[in-house]
Amino acid sequence: MEKFKSYEELSLNAHPALQTEFYDGWALRYADGYTRRANSVNILYPSTLNIAEKIAECEKRYTARNLPVVFKITENTCENLDGILEEKGYAVFTPTNVMETDLSGANFEPHGSAVFSDYADREWQNAFFALSRLTDQTKMCAARRIFANVNNTVICARIISGGKTVSCGAAVIERGYAGIMNVVMDMDERRKGYGAKVCEALLAAAKKTAHTSYLQVEKSNSAAINMYAKLGYKPVYSYLYRVKV
Repeated sequence: MEKFKSYEELSLNAHPALQTEFYDGWALRYADGYTRRANSVNILYPSTLNIAEKIAECEKRYTARNLPVVFKITENTCENLDGILEEKGYAVFTPTNVMETDLSGANFEPHGSAVFSDYADREWQNAFFALSRLTDQTKMCAARRIFANVNNTVICARIISGGKTVSCGAAVIERGYAGIMNVVMDMDERRKGYGAKVCEALLAAAKKTAHTSYLQVEKSNSAAINMYAKLGYKPVYSYLYRVKV
């Protein structure tokens, strides 16, 4: 339970919403629709209010912002909430594993073509948007604000091949934990190991100040799960999103 709470808090800080409201142990996060992670109800601590009333209030608040009503459900969420949401017609989206690896005895070598920055600079952002194929201007603006709002140590990396960025990713370090995130690669350059190379570059840099690394990966992404397993990552717990449809 303590590890679950720690990783949830770390990941919220690593990917901050543009606004967060706390409501009886729940964190309601808003970020103009950019990522479910930053636009969902996160159940962090025990509740005291009636759950049906709380769900209705959350629906009211997200609807008022023209945002989908999304709940993040973890293995530690109160047992009846998931069932209540299912009965109300909330569908399941993106079951996800949280994975971790001990960095203390690991050796990672940064690739010679890795380019680093200590914040999400314009080149990194442009590469991330291009590789993510994100073109929605509202969501891109929200993403830029999220990158700028991270208050902990940031390491950004890009792998260059043939004069262009073929993969990029970032690490956010807090309390000795390095969260690996925003790992994307050129879909035309798949199966060339560029995803692993950018992760190794980030881990080699993060190991200087971090003892553990964690990340989140969708259960359906078997290629990414296998890549992370080769880097030493093991599952810790899982979560999914319930979305009102």
